[in-house]
Amino acid sequence: MSYRVMCFILCGLLLTISCKQLIKVDSPADEIPAEAIYTDDRLADAAVADLYYQLSDYFPGNILPVLNGMTADELTTLNSSQLKFVNNAIPSEDVQVLSCWRKLYQVIYGANAMLEGITQYNGLSPAKARQLAGEAMFLRAFSYYYLVNCWGEVPLITVTDINQTALAPNARIIAIYQQITRDLSDASLLLSASYVTGEKVRANKWSVLSMLARVYLHQGRWAEAAAAASQVINAGDYTPLISLDSVFLRNSRPAILQLWRPEGYTFIGQFFLPAAATSNFSFYPFTNDFMQEFEPSDKRKSSWTNSFVFAGSLYYNACKYRNRSAAAPGREEYLMMLRIEEQYLIRAEAAAMLNQTSTAIADLNVLRVRAGLPPLSADTMRDSCLVYVEKERRRELFTEWGDRWISLSRTQRLDSVMKALKPGWKKTAALYPIPQEELNRNPNLKQNEGYQ
Repeated sequence: MSYRVMCFILCGLLLTISCKQLIKVDSPADEIPAEAIYTDDRLADAAVADLYYQLSDYFPGNILPVLNGMTADELTTLNSSQLKFVNNAIPSEDVQVLSCWRKLYQVIYGANAMLEGITQYNGLSPAKARQLAGEAMFLRAFSYYYLVNCWGEVPLITVTDINQTALAPNARIIAIYQQITRDLSDASLLLSASYVTGEKVRANKWSVLSMLARVYLHQGRWAEAAAAASQVINAGDYTPLISLDSVFLRNSRPAILQLWRPEGYTFIGQFFLPAAATSNFSFYPFTNDFMQEFEPSDKRKSSWTNSFVFAGSLYYNACKYRNRSAAAPGREEYLMMLRIEEQYLIRAEAAAMLNQTSTAIADLNVLRVRAGLPPLSADTMRDSCLVYVEKERRRELFTEWGDRWISLSRTQRLDSVMKALKPGWKKTAALYPIPQEELNRNPNLKQNEGYQ
């Protein structure tokens, strides 16, 4: 059964779950009994497929990167109502922040339910049970990675029992990362290198190792980050690199994992691309500081950005995704979750931190040569190499899942970079506010510093 058909089957059977409390999730009236789902390979497969679909929706897979870009030094806005993100003055009552938070927890709830159902009912074929458990662990880890990097200490929930979760307190960041690492390590043993459908829309072993490499890098576990990234690169499934114009197409070679969209276009593409029929401008252009990062011959500027004039000023918008509506056959786009280029950047940074600068430069040059830039010298010093890593990461992964925002925090450069560019910057803006509605429901939750 195709992934597309599977998702439509599930949508016809299960209503979208809505969070009424932080971790309390109301069950829809016509929900299929858990016993039926977890004793039927087809229905269980559809249940986990729905979790990916939730991530690809308006929140958080499309909106959260836009918010991250504005709170960082990547995006500005022509929409006055969104200046609160550019100015890092987000109210705790903000609806978009609340929606991203809840959607991530909704996916976590679904992953927890999947893991419990597989164990409790024991009715799936052994191969299907292993596969779905691995995917559920991956999705839980992926969701927690963005929760902890955007909000810091958040509730760590691994069960569905409302009696254990409704009043869950903030967990320490180290505990959250331990859970993320444990989930990814376990998932890497459960999933195979092949994709379970004909498309790259369900996690496989390389998806898990790609995410694990990112997490190891965040933790400063340089050797382990380099080793995990090397496994993915050396697999050979995602290399050599292809033309910049084709990277974000459905099932492109560098795509390790994408989120399926039925019409072949993404919401984030709609956000960034001007609506030609009604306007010639984008509401979310790049900052001048970001555009100045490109070297003159960098093909990523000519291929992945586009200029427009608004009120007499020149701006640039992102155009990694080219579709604003249903795509022509062969030009469909799925939302990118993980791609091979990031693994070169992870290995380069880890190698530089391990004083293996020749390895780091070789990896950076893979991206630079594809971008039309001259290769870096093999004798580049370590500190200069790390500067190049940051520059290449910024020019390669912009607008993708808030990479710039998270990377600046990871390297402890967020405060200094933001302070130089934003006069009103406060160090406490490094984390978003815990949504006020969740604080009202859960007296054990504590607000992040700097918010009321």
